[in-house]
Amino acid sequence: MSVKRCLDCPTLTTATRCPTHTRVRDRQRGTTTQRGYGWQHQQAKAQDEATTSEADPCPRCGQPLGPPPWDQGHTPDRTGYEGPTHTRCNRATARRR
Repeated sequence: MSVKRCLDCPTLTTATRCPTHTRVRDRQRGTTTQRGYGWQHQQAKAQDEATTSEADPCPRCGQPLGPPPWDQGHTPDRTGYEGPTHTRCNRATARRR
């Protein structure tokens, strides 16, 4: 792994932020429930993962899901779930908003 400077201070780290600033950033982001990933989201993800196979298509790109871990993708308006999606497909959508 490469060593780089923390995004918030000159401390060298292998992550994007040093441990101190990682904790600060996590507190700013809020809890999983505040971010829309609370109990209901976790239950929907567990239920979908129990009935999903690696051969099922990703709802974003159509390619087979492959082995877990998968993300539980929200619909574009974030009022529901699309089901298990590739981590890269789900997180790329968030960056495009």
